[in-house]
Amino acid sequence: MLDFQHYQIAFTAHIRNPSTNKKPARVQGTRMAIYREIVFNNIFSSVSACFPVCKSIMGVRAWRKLVRAFFANHQATTPIFREIPQQFLQFIDKKIDLPIYFQSLAHYEWVELAVSAQQIEAMQLSKKTDLLNERPILAPAHMLLTYDYAVQSISKRHQPTTTEQTHLLVFRNADNQVKFIVLNLMTFQLLNLIKEHKMTGTQALTRLAEDINHPNKEAIIAFGVEILEDLVHQQAIIGSALAS
Repeated sequence: MLDFQHYQIAFTAHIRNPSTNKKPARVQGTRMAIYREIVFNNIFSSVSACFPVCKSIMGVRAWRKLVRAFFANHQATTPIFREIPQQFLQFIDKKIDLPIYFQSLAHYEWVELAVSAQQIEAMQLSKKTDLLNERPILAPAHMLLTYDYAVQSISKRHQPTTTEQTHLLVFRNADNQVKFIVLNLMTFQLLNLIKEHKMTGTQALTRLAEDINHPNKEAIIAFGVEILEDLVHQQAIIGSALAS
């Protein structure tokens, strides 16, 4: 290894964890302190901005300690700055001394950033939306998610002690705003059928009626149409397309 490579390794190791790694001999202490502060503060600001509820729950000192441990010990797999929060998620997934709901809450907070940055492809929609005879099309940037906790209700004052399965649709609307909709289990299953199996509204609702052994398929279809129309109104469904 060349001298400058040794120097780079020593320099970055000291910035990441100055308590265990001495600074390179040829760098002034005051200048090194500036580097340490600038780099860590950039990481700290990025992570804190993405996870405000997590930060609030932990408190200032504990949060700073957690981010410091992430900065010092996590081996990132990307150089892209906006992906730092996702790297933080990977880091806390391996932590065992956090509240039981913490990973779920952190993922929920990160999802807004993830959906806001999702790359989308242009969709070919029918001129007239037909939610029953064609395939309803969800907003191109979206996620269907299930958590073991009511993550949308967690705060410093309300921290769950028991599980509560929660289903969410997170999507980016036409104004590039990220929206969250809490779904009941039946609606979640309906949207999954439409998304994963590319079913028409009628096909998905019929399958749903069969899966739950409902005696009145027409009632389920009528119920489902109301749900789909409401999702259109909220811009979570942007139209329909012929089933492939």
